[in-house]
Amino acid sequence: MEAELFKSALVDAIIPEDTVSEISEILQAGAEAHNDSNQLLAIKERDLLFFGMFGAIHLRNSVLLMPRSDERLRTLAAIRLPHCDEDVLKSFLSQLSFKVDVWAIEESPGNEQNATGAAPPKDLVYTAEAIQKNEPMVLASETTTSGQTLTLVWEIEISLNRPRFRLPQPAIILIPSATITAPQREETDKNDDLAPFRPLEANVLEPMRFLPGWKQNPPYLAASRLERVLPMTATHKHRVHLQHVPSRRHRAVPATMSRIRYQKVNTFTTAPTTIALLDIDIIPFVRVDATVEHIDLSLKNGRTESLMPGFLPMHARSGDCVTFLYRLYQNSDLDRHPGFGFANPNIDVLSIVLRLAMQVNEQCHPVLVMNWTANVDFTPALNPSFGPPSQPIQRPNRPTSLPVHPDSGAVASVPTLSTSLQPTFATNPRSGLSISFTAPMSPVQVGEPFTWKVLVMNNSTKTAKIAIIPLPRVQRQTTQTQLFAKRHAPKSSTASFHPRERRHTRDGEDTDIAQAIVDENVVYAMHHAQPVPPETDLMALTAELRIGPLAPDQCHESEIQMVAFEVGTLRVDAMRIVDLVREVEEGAAAAGVLTDIRDLPDVVVVKASGGSDRQ
Repeated sequence: MEAELFKSALVDAIIPEDTVSEISEILQAGAEAHNDSNQLLAIKERDLLFFGMFGAIHLRNSVLLMPRSDERLRTLAAIRLPHCDEDVLKSFLSQLSFKVDVWAIEESPGNEQNATGAAPPKDLVYTAEAIQKNEPMVLASETTTSGQTLTLVWEIEISLNRPRFRLPQPAIILIPSATITAPQREETDKNDDLAPFRPLEANVLEPMRFLPGWKQNPPYLAASRLERVLPMTATHKHRVHLQHVPSRRHRAVPATMSRIRYQKVNTFTTAPTTIALLDIDIIPFVRVDATVEHIDLSLKNGRTESLMPGFLPMHARSGDCVTFLYRLYQNSDLDRHPGFGFANPNIDVLSIVLRLAMQVNEQCHPVLVMNWTANVDFTPALNPSFGPPSQPIQRPNRPTSLPVHPDSGAVASVPTLSTSLQPTFATNPRSGLSISFTAPMSPVQVGEPFTWKVLVMNNSTKTAKIAIIPLPRVQRQTTQTQLFAKRHAPKSSTASFHPRERRHTRDGEDTDIAQAIVDENVVYAMHHAQPVPPETDLMALTAELRIGPLAPDQCHESEIQMVAFEVGTLRVDAMRIVDLVREVEEGAAAAGVLTDIRDLPDVVVVKASGGSDRQ
C-alpha cells in the first residue's frame, strides 16, 4: 500500500490570483471548476508578479544598499495521494519532508544562452522549508482517470526577493520538493538459544571441573574465543522522492522604481539639517493602480520630520511619479548611538521602509514591502549664508560644499578609532562608482573566517569593470636615502683583532678598534638582508575580487572573506580599487587607475570558546 502511495503521489505549488478571498472559498471554487491544466488544483494562477527596484542620486559620501524583501506571495503547496485511511495518512505525514524553492530565470526563449546550448542563468531567491509541520487541509475528490484521491493543501507565504543579478526579462518558477524517509526496521535474531544482552561466562568449560579426573587440572576455554566480531554495515535511510508536476513560469516586473535624493539647507541652523526627497515611480508599461500606504524614514543618530503630513495613503496609477519630502536632523551631542561610529562624524545611516499596495484587478491585490538603508552626509557648507557665486566664475565639477573639521588646522591628526559595524563607503566623483563595505554585525572569533559584503553601484554613463584587492597590511616602503643609510650604517664587526691595535685617547684610556671586514660573503649578506616581517594579525582569504562589466545604473553585490588571528579591535589598512577599463585604455601607470580606500570598518575580534588570544 505504501509503495503504491508513493508511486502515485504528485506535488505542486500554486500562486492563486485571488488575494482577497479566504483559502476555503478559493478551494471550494476550484473544486467546482473543471481542471484542464496540468496543475493539481483548478485554481486560476497569477501571471504577473512584482518586485521593487531602487536607485539614488549620490552626493558626497552617499551610497545605497540592497533592499531585503519585496512582494509577499500567498502560495498553496499541494500533494495528491490515492485514497487511504486515516492511519496510513498520519504515517505518511510523519515521514514527509516538504519544501518549495523559488527561482528567478530568464524568460526570453531565444536568448544567447539557449542558442548555444548552455543552461539559462537562474538565482534562488527564496526557500520555504518544513511545510509539513503545519496541519494541512484535506480535500477528497473522485475523477474518471485517477479514481478516488486525497489532496493535502498547505497555505504558505513567500517573500519574492530581487534576484542578485540583472535579468532583461525575469520570470519566477516554483519547484516543490517532497521526500519520504522510510523508518528503519530492526532485524530480529532468529537464534533463541542465547538470550540477547546476556554476557557469556569467562570460562565456557567451567562446569566440567566437577567431573572426576578434571578437578586437579580443569579445562579452560575463554568465551572471547567463541565470540565472532562482524563489521557493522552502515545503514542508509531509504528515501523516496515524490514526483512533481511541470513547473510553470510567472512573469516578474518591477512594480516601482524608488530613489532617494538629498539637498542641503543653506541656512544657519544649530543642528545639521538636510532635505531628503523620496521619489516613487510606478511601473509605466503595465496598467495597475497603486496605493502608497506607509513610508517610514529613521536616522541612526538623529530624527526625521515629514514635510507632507496627511498625504498617506496616496493613490497613483501607471507611469505616475510621486515625491515625498522629509527634513533630516542629526543629533549634535557628542554621545553617539551605541554601536555607531564613522571616521567622519557627519555621516549617518538612513533607514527607509516603503509599503505599496497594487491592484491588478478586483481580486488580485498584491502588497510590496521594500526595506533598505542609505548613508547621509551632514557636512555643512563652508559659508552657507554667502549664497551661490556669480555666473562668470562658475566652473564645472565645482563642489557644492567643503567639509569643515575642528582639527583641520593641525599638521597631522591621529586616525579616529571607530568600532562601528555599519557599512563604510568610497565614492569617486570622476569615475561615478560608489563602493560600500559592510562588516558583520556581531564580533568575529579568532581563527574563524568572516565575510564583508561589497556593493558596487555604477552611477556613470559608461560601462565599469573593476578589481578589488584587499590589503590588510600595507608594507611601509622606506625612502632611498633611508635605505642607503641603513645598509651602510656602522655595525659591530665579526672579525677578530689583535690586542695591539688600540686607539689612544686624550684621557689615556685605550679603545679597542676592530679590523675591517674583508669577507665578501658577510658583506653581501649584510647588504641584502631583509628585515623580518611583523606577525600577521589579519589576513584576507580573497586575494582579488573582479566585478563587471557593470552597465550604467547597475549594481553588484559580492563578498570578501578574511580571518583574524589576534583578539582586539583590528583595522584593515586599505582596499585597492583597480579600474580595469582605464588600465587597458591608458595603461597601468595612468593617474586614477589605482585608488586606495582607507575609510573602512573596524574588525572587533573576540576569543573563541576554548581557544587562546592568538593563533
